[in-house]
Amino acid sequence: MNYLAHAALAEPSDEARLGAILGDFARGLDEAKLPEDTRYALLEHRALDRWFDAREDVRAARAWFPPELRRFAGILIDVFVDHVLAREWRTLGPAPLTDVSGSLYRSFETYAHLLPPRLAEVGPRMASQDWLGGYGDRDNIGRALAGIERRMRRDTGLTAGIAVLDSHAEPLHELTLRAVPEAFDWASTRRALDGRAPAG
Repeated sequence: MNYLAHAALAEPSDEARLGAILGDFARGLDEAKLPEDTRYALLEHRALDRWFDAREDVRAARAWFPPELRRFAGILIDVFVDHVLAREWRTLGPAPLTDVSGSLYRSFETYAHLLPPRLAEVGPRMASQDWLGGYGDRDNIGRALAGIERRMRRDTGLTAGIAVLDSHAEPLHELTLRAVPEAFDWASTRRALDGRAPAG
């Protein structure tokens, strides 16, 4: 799951939504300085990624990719899940998309002093270009993958995976419609076991 899914699944606060994407920007992060809700959401992000990657349907989807792309299959699936989630937001989203994205973007300013270097660089662009709101546009999937590849600082052929995503769009759409509601249930159960107050 990528930025949009993690922000959607987070507890409904700026602090939690920040923590929910910090798992993708951990290098240079001083976790000890994070607010409690941000640190909890960061740990939840890591646990959620393990839960999602271990799903049988996600493991099966990785096999759709040719050998040279299989090591990046998780990234490709994550980005496409965000695409489907954005397109199906009225059904799957926990609140208006602008509320979720605005909360995350606001956290970049409020907690600018805590951001690790890469998020301090990427966050303002994410907000000004509204990456979360743009995931529903098919063209933005290619741009997102190209951006990920640039940050890897090497030629991975990642954008070639778009053809695989397109050829399996229907089963990936169905996977997302199954996985996202189950992820909300997973997060609610985890938080209840941890004694977290339910949202709302």
